[in-house]
Amino acid sequence: MRIRHIQEEEKISLQQAELMALFAELSPDLILRFNSKGKVVLANNSAHQVFHKKFMLGGQIDDVLPRVSRFNYVKLIESGGQEEFTVKIEDKYYQFILAGVSKIKVGQLYGRDITDLKEKEEALKIALEKAEEAQKLKADFLARISHEIRSPLVAIQGYSELIMSDYMDNYSSELKRIFGSIDKNSKRLYRTVDLILNMSQLQTGKYEPKLDKVNLTEILSVIHSEFKSSAQEKNLDFNFKEESDTSPVVLADEYSVKQIFINLVDNAIKFTSKGEVSISIYEENSHRCVRVKDTGIGISTQYLENMFTPFSQEKTGYTRPYEGTGLGLALVKNYVDINKASITVDTDPKTGSAFTVKFKGDLK
Repeated sequence: MRIRHIQEEEKISLQQAELMALFAELSPDLILRFNSKGKVVLANNSAHQVFHKKFMLGGQIDDVLPRVSRFNYVKLIESGGQEEFTVKIEDKYYQFILAGVSKIKVGQLYGRDITDLKEKEEALKIALEKAEEAQKLKADFLARISHEIRSPLVAIQGYSELIMSDYMDNYSSELKRIFGSIDKNSKRLYRTVDLILNMSQLQTGKYEPKLDKVNLTEILSVIHSEFKSSAQEKNLDFNFKEESDTSPVVLADEYSVKQIFINLVDNAIKFTSKGEVSISIYEENSHRCVRVKDTGIGISTQYLENMFTPFSQEKTGYTRPYEGTGLGLALVKNYVDINKASITVDTDPKTGSAFTVKFKGDLK
């Protein structure tokens, strides 16, 4: 019975060896086996096709693939370890695994054609380089064009304000309307340039926040003063109130914090035709919170998920009732993230919107 059992084991081992040999022969991958002296003892059909000019069974593995000599394959066989490397053969790339089988004292070399993958990697690398170059060109263009637009705008605004202040009493109502239009539209253009440049800085990673102690009350007071005339032009009540005695100081980037609330207040006034706009600051669960609330048109449920997407607007086209680039809220969200704050919105087309920004209360 024992002899029969041994014979069955040998038969199974022989069948497994035959299956392995068949698998190796049919495999599209290159498979070579060599002994501890580097002599090639097995090579499948795929290996013969690649190394047909310089390959013969019984030859040295170093001659077949010189790269192997860089590795001490004798120690590799003894330890059963493996090494991985890539080689270009003629016009194709191959990924090789050089492995030792210590149990039977042989080394094995597996190779797979990765030419398509390499070509895709190279194409991706070129595409990324072009994209980076395009981003750089875009950033440079925006920086230059913004300077070219800002400089004459400053002059237009300055001189128009000077003329209005000196001669306004002698002007007809038509001239007053014209100068008012010059002032309003130059400010609109200046703000548009600012929005585009700020978004470009964020997208290209060129904006570098400077964290420091920032007084929210001081920032909001200035913004309230700056937008008071815009609210008055639309006969809106415009209020700023502090609802807590807690210190309004937070650790944040001052410029981006200003931009958050300039954009929120500007939107609130723009989209409110009657009623009020209010700014309030308060404390909630050790967070410093600022709410900008309006009684405007609100935001539809369908548009909420796109609200912070750059260049996105709920109403589009040349006939849209409200001006703008669709960058304001996208910038707000980016600046909120920079300051590790959070923003929520409570909105209803019938009652208006309330944006709440929460800052961490600690100064660390």
